Amino acid sequence: MEFLDLHYFVSIAETGSFSKSALQNNIAQSALSRRVRDLEAELGAALFYRNGRGVVLTDAGAVFLARARGILAEREALRQDMRAAAGEMDGTVKLAVPPSVGLVLLAPLLRQIRADLPRVKMRVMEGFSGHVADWLAAGKVDLAVLYKMKSSALLDAEHLLFEDLFLISAPDAPPLGAGAEVPLAGMVSDELVLPGMPHGLRVLVEEAAARLGVTLNVAMELETLPTILDLVATGGIRTVLPLTAVSRELQAGRLVAQRIAPVISRELILAHAPHRAASPVTKAVVRLIRTQISDLVRSGTWAGRL
Repeated sequence: MEFLDLHYFVSIAETGSFSKSALQNNIAQSALSRRVRDLEAELGAALFYRNGRGVVLTDAGAVFLARARGILAEREALRQDMRAAAGEMDGTVKLAVPPSVGLVLLAPLLRQIRADLPRVKMRVMEGFSGHVADWLAAGKVDLAVLYKMKSSALLDAEHLLFEDLFLISAPDAPPLGAGAEVPLAGMVSDELVLPGMPHGLRVLVEEAAARLGVTLNVAMELETLPTILDLVATGGIRTVLPLTAVSRELQAGRLVAQRIAPVISRELILAHAPHRAASPVTKAVVRLIRTQISDLVRSGTWAGRL
């Protein structure tokens, strides 16, 4: 068994296809299949089920995937440690963020990383916080900036900021509440589009409504932020989001925001992959994430509280 075997195995598991993995790794598919057969023979267990649409992991394959990712991550961390000891900072960092965070954070963060850590390669994935937490737990990413969820126990996590949620409507929508503020109880008459349960934002909103003894009219459940924003701007429906998620639309006049009373807040956290020692490069990226978020809040670009 070689490190390259582990790399190929992880690539096949993530793409769900021998052909895609072979193309990705510039290896003949027959050679790739042979290496996997040899690996399965050495382990004494089948790692994949083959079907017409590709491959899926067996139970043994799922166990092996977690261990293989950990071994490859430790190897990369060791390589980075040695490079850092020699005065060179390079390597790859995999980061995951929710779309609303990516809108505000990614561009300035990646510019700063290019300036301060020019030899570092960044791989960035976007998804709602529940998906981000799953990727982190599975070892697909090294770091995640995500919203804290009760259902996810991220032990190696630190606080970044709090941000409030707002009722988001089209400019020509019938007014609710008085001016810049709307009571949560006054939102029950209008249809809402929100992420489905157990999305963290949805849980917060539903819990706040339950404390007041009211039931919100959630007419649609969607997991795609651009579609939610388009529906609200054109479809006579409202949503609940932080200001960071709609900053461009607010500036362009496509949407308007009202603060919800009582205030509903959620916490943004920075989490590390569990059971994995942070490499020097990962630690350097963490420092830049903290600095960028602090600067964005203090400049007013990010409507949050440190």
